Amino acid sequence: MHKPDIWGYKRTHVAKAFAIGIFCSMIPMPFQMVLAAYLAYRLAANLPISIALVWISNPFTMPAIYFFQYKLGSLVLGEHVSKPPFELSVNWFYQQLGIIWPPFLLGAFICALLGSILAYVIVNQFWVWKVRKSWRIRRNDK
Repeated sequence: MHKPDIWGYKRTHVAKAFAIGIFCSMIPMPFQMVLAAYLAYRLAANLPISIALVWISNPFTMPAIYFFQYKLGSLVLGEHVSKPPFELSVNWFYQQLGIIWPPFLLGAFICALLGSILAYVIVNQFWVWKVRKSWRIRRNDK
């Protein structure tokens, strides 16, 4: 925990943290925060931002995110998005899981990859734009 890069607020640390946080939030797995912390440490990204962004997927947003990922994966695989009759039971869940698992994981991976790349580029470009704007303002004030 004494690695200074994981606490730094440099442009590269923050941009990497956004990429890691978005990536981990889109992966359907337990303990996403642990994965985000590990990746932030290994890739010298800001640790608090990486962990905080994992909460994009929370119990309220997960159903919408997961359904979108399933639809995206089905679209890429050329499968029809089915709406099976819902039944609140463990048996029903395990039966449906076998059907939806491949398109769901593919959609999750696509969302994680594209989201993390997009987050990195947007944060990086915004930071550069903001610094250039600040320098222009300083130059004009003198």
